[in-house]
Amino acid sequence: MANRALHVPRPRLLSPEQLDRIDESAARILSEIGLRVRSEEALAASRRAGLRIDGDRVHPDRAAFDEFIAHTRAHQPPPDPDSDAEGDPELVLTVCQYATHRHDVDTDAILPYTTETLIEAAKFVDTMASRAVIGKAPGCPMDAPPDLQPLLQYKIGALYCRHGRGPVEIRSPRAMPYMMDMAEALGRPYLQQAVYVVSPLTIGGDSFDCARAGRDRLESIWVSNMSSAGATAPIRIADALALAVAEVVGSAIVAREVTGLRAEWSVRVCPLDFQTLALSLGSPEELLFQWAFEEVNAFYHGVEPRAQYGSIHTQAKLPGAQAAAEKMALLLPGALLGARTFTGAGRLSLDEVFSAEQLVIDCEMRDHVQRLVSGLDTDCDPKACVAEVAAGLADGFLSLESTAHTYRQVHWLPQLFERRALSGWSAAGSPDLRRQAKGLVRRQLQLHDYELEPDLRREVERIYQQAERELSG
Repeated sequence: MANRALHVPRPRLLSPEQLDRIDESAARILSEIGLRVRSEEALAASRRAGLRIDGDRVHPDRAAFDEFIAHTRAHQPPPDPDSDAEGDPELVLTVCQYATHRHDVDTDAILPYTTETLIEAAKFVDTMASRAVIGKAPGCPMDAPPDLQPLLQYKIGALYCRHGRGPVEIRSPRAMPYMMDMAEALGRPYLQQAVYVVSPLTIGGDSFDCARAGRDRLESIWVSNMSSAGATAPIRIADALALAVAEVVGSAIVAREVTGLRAEWSVRVCPLDFQTLALSLGSPEELLFQWAFEEVNAFYHGVEPRAQYGSIHTQAKLPGAQAAAEKMALLLPGALLGARTFTGAGRLSLDEVFSAEQLVIDCEMRDHVQRLVSGLDTDCDPKACVAEVAAGLADGFLSLESTAHTYRQVHWLPQLFERRALSGWSAAGSPDLRRQAKGLVRRQLQLHDYELEPDLRREVERIYQQAERELSG
């Protein structure tokens, strides 16, 4: 009999009545306060669509708001039968692309990424594919000109990572055609552009300019925000969610009009630490906020809240107790509630730092949680049970073939976490977990053997060199 996977019913933080009040508040914010638009082209497109304009603010009314929500609900994809949280409990880690710095395994220094060190990091990430880690170049090469940075990051990921063919997110309109050319050459066309709201209630900036620049080759846009409760949004979560809905829906309406593209969207509200003025991701508040905005997103998309994706943030700057505690505090409840993919593996200081050592530790924590959510084989055959007990009494349970056969099904064997008694640990030289993790990183790097096919490599290099000539000046 297969193991019985563990799954905890998802708690609801928002009642139907509270969701209705958030909905009413969001619609009124858009109608009465409006969305600031930093684009004359977008203002003109909004005016042609019949939206009310007051200076640089667009005021979609309740009818426009409801029409957009109805369109959102009518175009939801059917549920994926393979994503049932109570089925396959395999947990996958993904590596973030946003880091600008790396944690040096040898010195514990935090250093800006260079092209050379990003290549080494990309090779390491690729070797972790065998441990259910999906990733490409885990950061941005800071020694390249700004417009070239995402293109060089993409090139490095494609050349050295088996999961590196998908394009990286781009916010440079000048670099966008080259990103699209590279993505097409690699067989993974760049078809959707992320558009980020400038909270509060403003649309404009590089991501929006990229959507406008690439509209002829894109199929859709995805609009979202990252507002901070108490700073760019009200501190009360329900009020912050209402503002988030207003600014994202309003931006999606305007962006759809100006680009002519299908607009997908979601909202996000983050906690802010007023003592440091930094986002407190990895905190207990983040998990609560995440549950709340997932419920709001599900309400507007006409689906049930499902935690298929999670994140394992930390504001710790080095691997250690804080990083492990904050990441596990997000990983464990997320997995029990049904999340199967977790982003942020190897990430420190929110998005700023990638650490190969931390990625190894994150995999160990993931494997720990993986064993928990996989559950137990709880079947009992009375006849076989009595026979096994009799054999165990005669020869000892340790000597039974069934014990040896079943041991690995019951027990997870950690690579880093210590399980020996004190005497055994001392006899082994009192090994330190972080020192072991660093050694594992060095050994893992020696396993890299992935190479992009020569014809694709030449084409990617050709496109990058053309971009380098055009964008370096």
